[in-house]
Amino acid sequence: MNKLVLFATANWDRETIVQMSGTARVLQFTSDSRAILAPGVREELVDLQGKKHLGPGVRTVVGRPDDRLLVVDNGDNSFRLVSNRPDAKENRFIGHRAPVNAGAVSDTVKWLASGSSDGTVRLWDQASGREIGQFVAFANNEWIVMAPEGYYNSSPRGHEYLSIRRGSKIYGIDQFYDVFYRPDIVTTKLKGEDIAGLVTLTVEEAINHPPPRVKFSAVPGQTGDPKVRLCYQVQSTGGGIGEVRLFQNGKLVKSDGFYREVAAQGSTAPLKPATLNSRAVYQDMRSLTVKGKQGPGAVLMRPKGELVDECVELESIAGENEISLAAFNAPNTVQSAMGTVRFISTRNPDEPRLYILAVGIDRYRDPSINLKYAAKDLLARLSEKAATIYKPANIHLTSLVNEQASKQNILATTEKLAAQVRHGDSFIFFNASHGLLWQSQYYIVTSSFDGRLDSSASLISSNEIVGVSKKVKSLSQLFIFDTCHAGGVDTIVSGLYDARMSVLAKKMGLHIYASASSVQTALDGYRGNGLYTHALLAGLKNGRAVDKDKSGTVTVKSLGSYSKELTVELSGSLGHPQTPLIINFGKDYPLYRLQSIS
Repeated sequence: MNKLVLFATANWDRETIVQMSGTARVLQFTSDSRAILAPGVREELVDLQGKKHLGPGVRTVVGRPDDRLLVVDNGDNSFRLVSNRPDAKENRFIGHRAPVNAGAVSDTVKWLASGSSDGTVRLWDQASGREIGQFVAFANNEWIVMAPEGYYNSSPRGHEYLSIRRGSKIYGIDQFYDVFYRPDIVTTKLKGEDIAGLVTLTVEEAINHPPPRVKFSAVPGQTGDPKVRLCYQVQSTGGGIGEVRLFQNGKLVKSDGFYREVAAQGSTAPLKPATLNSRAVYQDMRSLTVKGKQGPGAVLMRPKGELVDECVELESIAGENEISLAAFNAPNTVQSAMGTVRFISTRNPDEPRLYILAVGIDRYRDPSINLKYAAKDLLARLSEKAATIYKPANIHLTSLVNEQASKQNILATTEKLAAQVRHGDSFIFFNASHGLLWQSQYYIVTSSFDGRLDSSASLISSNEIVGVSKKVKSLSQLFIFDTCHAGGVDTIVSGLYDARMSVLAKKMGLHIYASASSVQTALDGYRGNGLYTHALLAGLKNGRAVDKDKSGTVTVKSLGSYSKELTVELSGSLGHPQTPLIINFGKDYPLYRLQSIS
């Protein structure tokens, strides 16, 4: 009714009614409680006797009436900050694509927040007027946070809803995933720290080398042949051609690039995990970036020209086969839009087989980092449950514990399994040990680790994990890392860990469960297991609680969701918060069926 009603809080009596010129969106008392700032159609300062004082004559979004610290809309989607301080400058904040209608400002906080009808909330540096980051929330609870340089953090599918336009060309932010999904850099930026030493390139620089176009030749809609020949073409659009990835049912089956191993710094003395904390990780990343500003993408195994025209022969699996193709620009920074073809194979399905490789390490060559419960594994419980889907003879278990779990032996075992596993089989890799982040990569710490980080003979890198997944032909793969970080972990390094794991999962097109905990005795030892392993075992035991959609089966995705929720609940009660990272880029598939109660 365009009226402002004031009440005395002592007895809640109505004191006065003030007629307004429009609806007031924000009401804010001055510190002496004698007046109210009421931004509406026009800004008004109203005292308790109903006297009005007009503001600066434009729409004020929000303000602090005591010191005239006001966020004022300029009418052109920009806004300015007005203050009565003698040294104040009226910075103009430009970036929103629609009117600004909300804000938050304080003279004790260096950031300024603004909300706009363009759907974004943005943070700005009050002093310089530079944008720090923007936040977008979607109706389905997905979200994305993006720094001006292009680095972003998002919910599992948040990046699918955001595109970057340059002229007439539109790129999905998903096409920059391998390089620009960096929760750690976003967190660093929002904390007000300098990210210059961490930035390898910006989105603007990446778009200067546009991604190529990909397309398949026609394929038959249906075939009974065990192998199918597929031909595809990759055409440069001015940015050259980099790594080419081919996926079958979401799983990486062919690529001609690999992620760069960052060279160890020869001048650095051998380090031990005890000295590897969050600060050391980030200082190492900054120094590596400054010393040699290499692109963060893949190293090509062979150079390419402007056109790639190839054919491959792929083994089909019974039922639907979905083949997808993606290619990067020459610097491997921007991925093309995905090309996809589908066909139905009428071949008779093979009996399903399950292969499990479990690695558990308590004892290390360097005894100072020994664990207590990592060597206990999931084999017995998992094989028991898997028998509801697989014949006992088709369940193949391999366990490597402590001294057996050297780097050489783990990789040799995966080579043997790769020769046995077929496309239609399922493969689970479970690792309980130490893990660490160093030189911009994730590493599994094997039992031969002697305490020195300059030894590659005992660390399995994320590059080598990619190699294992590619060699194993199974299209249904689950990798479980119940690894305690060797060294301190804070939110920034945890974000780097999330980024490395997520890129790893997407690159391979598979599922990853990562416990992502720091080294804490309570978490390593919970009822005879690591905490996350305990949560997984609980999920295998309590299938009906896991099967929330009542499908009658426990799947990779449902077990991952349950184990994450339980770990968060238990770790919170222990006073050591731990949130597992569950990443699903492959197709969901059942782990076991629920048996009816007689």
